[in-house]
Amino acid sequence: MTVKMGRFERVKYLMVAFNILICLSGCLLLGIAFLLLFHPTEIRHVVSLSTVIFAGTIYAIVLSAVLLILGTLGSIAAFRESRSLLMLFFMLILVVFMVELAAGIGAFLFRFQLTKNYFDDDLINYYNGDNVTSSYSASTNSIMISFECCGVGGPKDFLRTLEFIILNPLYEVPEACCKRNKATPDGAIVNLKECVSGNVDFIHNKGCFDLIAGQVEIYLYVVGALNIWILIIELCVMITAIWLYQRA
Repeated sequence: MTVKMGRFERVKYLMVAFNILICLSGCLLLGIAFLLLFHPTEIRHVVSLSTVIFAGTIYAIVLSAVLLILGTLGSIAAFRESRSLLMLFFMLILVVFMVELAAGIGAFLFRFQLTKNYFDDDLINYYNGDNVTSSYSASTNSIMISFECCGVGGPKDFLRTLEFIILNPLYEVPEACCKRNKATPDGAIVNLKECVSGNVDFIHNKGCFDLIAGQVEIYLYVVGALNIWILIIELCVMITAIWLYQRA
């Protein structure tokens, strides 16, 4: 009898430890999501440009809140040794586990589509230029100015952006692509006329995708690894919850 009680107590505290790990993982996931949304550089605008990446970031925030709640519930269920709470916790964590697994598989499959062509299509379809107020154009301009780049693959991308051409018939590239004088407080454009007319000496010739993709991928891989870690912890906590439920 004493051995059984000792084992029960050990498993109970093990379950509490797993739930603490779930809470800590949720906090870490929340921190990464907020870092992507409010990054000190223009990485945050990259998130807003992609609907899928933005939706994934919001999903991470919601999941973090759910993990914090479930981690707390699981600890309470273990300490109270309540069969009803343990079963409720198991059912909820099972649902979250299945959702995370499906989301992880979907994200893994989608990453092959997150290519230069994906962002190139958005630029062609949604970019308006410097003189039109739109969230997509504003974010794109901010990225190009901050990273000193032009277009997704280069300045020639704007020869295919129909709306930009219609609204700016005399411009070959938007003002955001122009080289700027860093010595001036407002970062004034070196030569606006030569730049928008297509003079390569006054245009940032590098595409933004190659400059930014590596930085964004780091965050995506970290989130992916963290998601796998959380799935493993959830599997462990489900096993301990069922074990305690059967013996409570």
